[in-house]
Amino acid sequence: MGDLLGVEEVLFFVDDVQDAKKWFSDLLGSEPYFDHANYCAFHAADTTVAVHPSDEKTSSGIAGQVIYWRVADIKKTIAHFESHGCSLFRGPIYGVDEVWVCQLLDPFGNVWGLLEK
Repeated sequence: MGDLLGVEEVLFFVDDVQDAKKWFSDLLGSEPYFDHANYCAFHAADTTVAVHPSDEKTSSGIAGQVIYWRVADIKKTIAHFESHGCSLFRGPIYGVDEVWVCQLLDPFGNVWGLLEK
């Protein structure tokens, strides 16, 4: 796959970083390892999940690409996300590639993909 080595960072765009920071902390179960008024970053598995202010070039919401997070129990993880204000967007479905997948919308209009093998 050329020079691609893996997903380093997933960047979520929100209206107010500091307002969104608490929600991300609650969902991910940790405080940010980097915290600034215009950017904060969390560790999630082997990936950085970061929050950045939306602007004229990039708004929050669905933009086409979806990052899928591998999970051990998709039903349990869906319930966790729903308890933090997310709603199902697609699925869950058992795909033709024999994995469970779904997409959830967070309170900021962003999509989170979940995948269970």
